[in-house]
Amino acid sequence: MRHAVLAMLAVGLALVLAASLELGSLERSGPFRTDLELAGGIPATLYLPQPADPAGPWLPSPPPADARPAALVLLHGFSSDRVMMSTLARRLATSGYAVLAPDLHGHGANRNPFPAGTGRTDAHFDDVAAAVSFLRTSPYVDGSRLVVMGHSMGATAALDFATRDSGIDGVVAISGGRVLTGPFPPPNALWIWAAGDPESLRAGAFALARQVAGDASLALGATHGEIANGRGVRAVEIPDTDHLSVIFSSAAAREIVAWLDGIFGVPPRAELTLDEPRLPALGLALLGFVLCLPGVGWLSGRLARRLPERAGVGGLAGLAAIAVALGVTLPLLAVGAPLGFVSLEVGDPIGSLLFAAGLAALASLAAAGWLSSGMRPIGAGFVVELRAALAPGLAGFAAIYLLSLPIGAVGHRMVPTPERAVAAVALAALVLPYFLAKELLVRRGGVVLAAALGLGARALLVGALILGVSTGVLPPVVGLMVPLFVPFAVAVEIVATAVYATSRNLLVVSVLETAWFAWIIAALMPIRA
Repeated sequence: MRHAVLAMLAVGLALVLAASLELGSLERSGPFRTDLELAGGIPATLYLPQPADPAGPWLPSPPPADARPAALVLLHGFSSDRVMMSTLARRLATSGYAVLAPDLHGHGANRNPFPAGTGRTDAHFDDVAAAVSFLRTSPYVDGSRLVVMGHSMGATAALDFATRDSGIDGVVAISGGRVLTGPFPPPNALWIWAAGDPESLRAGAFALARQVAGDASLALGATHGEIANGRGVRAVEIPDTDHLSVIFSSAAAREIVAWLDGIFGVPPRAELTLDEPRLPALGLALLGFVLCLPGVGWLSGRLARRLPERAGVGGLAGLAAIAVALGVTLPLLAVGAPLGFVSLEVGDPIGSLLFAAGLAALASLAAAGWLSSGMRPIGAGFVVELRAALAPGLAGFAAIYLLSLPIGAVGHRMVPTPERAVAAVALAALVLPYFLAKELLVRRGGVVLAAALGLGARALLVGALILGVSTGVLPPVVGLMVPLFVPFAVAVEIVATAVYATSRNLLVVSVLETAWFAWIIAALMPIRA
């Protein structure tokens, strides 16, 4: 097994390195792009419909006024960023449009705080206004021809802005947008959603499209009104996609380009190429990352002190204890998140659930004396063991962090801002008791049994998140994130099983998965401070 794991690590590392080189080359050879900062300290990326300059992201000479492209503002969704929208942005730029993709407040590299509260549909108005203002005065685009579009939360922001600014030519809402509060009807509005979107989201978007069209019989795939006079309305469902994958869909991009062509009078295209060569490279990076996981766990375990297998209560009884801890503490979140001071939108209640459940489970372990089973007794000795586990656990996390960077180049910015780094450290310290208690209570026996028990504990957490959403204790957006928690849980379990197989050191497992969880939450969730 050792030789097999090391062979997988070698192959995986080679794939990750090859994918990194390929992604870097493709980034430099695609449509021209450059990063910039808008008014108010808003980071953004500008894409122009011309080949990138191999010498660097330096702006070329402005084109003549009659050759400047129409411009688009592309807004990401909740817990997303402009990097995640880069596939769609590149496809739109390749099709002849300039695209400006900002990081909204509290997201990505934007260090401005996320707007508090959910009562305002115009929460991101200033972000969109800064992007539109930049395009209206830029010598590189035709600022008189503008469309705003967005995904999920960004769709709401785009629609809201289009109802408050009469100078917009069109709006595209992707898997979102169910409320209009501005004084103007949205011009030339295209609604696109995924077949795998929640039914309530699809129904709400369709109802709003029919409301704007003034036609309750508007059918999917049909266009109502005249685009020439700004009254066009269309609703489209993209098959074989979900809430996230729709922004990577070539079918969705094709619908958007056709709608834009209609707005700006572009003649019908004989052929439209929307290939995104970075996606195969992303798949290569993902494959390499997965292949590396057992080796990372094995090496972390080799760095750790080997501990004897734990005796006493565990296994199925431990799973029952974790289920009780999660179930008992979940109602506490109904009156607020005790970790609200960490200032991670949605991350606070998820972290609070683990914090409270971890304290409850760890306290029961200490009271029963189970912490002393198979290791030094609870107290100073236990602290010594935990301190010794920090180095191998954090070393494993560091390897995972580095190996995931190529994935983040296409999927989401994963390098935290200073504020996010502080939040990650605070969150890790507060949720460590949960991961400690989970491992000490659950993981037992041989490698196969231990892995099965570990997956069972992760399934309990996913179930608690679903229960929290269904009861209103957790925000509904958590439900959209659950499909992402599942592969993340499996990836963590692969590493945890490898550490366990090598050292039986549950403390190293706890440290590694705590750091990994805190980093993911801090990197993805909007920050409020």
